[in-house]
Amino acid sequence: MSVFAVYETSTGVVVGAVKAIDVPVPAVDALVGAALPVRSGAATLSLPARELAVHEADDQPEVFADPLAYGVTRLPDQPPKPALAQLAELPDPPAFDGTGLLVALPGNPAQDTTVFALVSDGPGTLLVTGTIAKDTDHVSLPVTVSAGPHAVLLLVAGWAGRLDEVEKQ
Repeated sequence: MSVFAVYETSTGVVVGAVKAIDVPVPAVDALVGAALPVRSGAATLSLPARELAVHEADDQPEVFADPLAYGVTRLPDQPPKPALAQLAELPDPPAFDGTGLLVALPGNPAQDTTVFALVSDGPGTLLVTGTIAKDTDHVSLPVTVSAGPHAVLLLVAGWAGRLDEVEKQ
């Protein structure tokens, strides 16, 4: 029996998983189509398949209950390892500030950290990316949205993903 973890490639955070018996590793579009829909309340975010990859992982049933809590363990310039790692939770949700979407870590990371976010914008989805530099604990991703609530899928390398409703004042 195999577990196929679908993960966002820049951060390694798992966004979904399926279990199969005697099936070779499928292409990502065979599992999600052109995009993976991510639902938050009344909003549906569209995560493009081009941002995703599939990894055959060890059987970990917990990944089906909370896929965003897991990441594909990998080192730069090496393929993923066969296990999924449970990731620590980000204590604070993202927030809109004067320049965009503010993402903060509880401390300065030891290395530059990749950030990937989807933000609802009416019926559409905005994709924004950035990096939290190792000498700071935050980044403001440039994005412009109207006032009101917005669904936000936040993926930060090394941290569990978050799906929040964030109010823009």
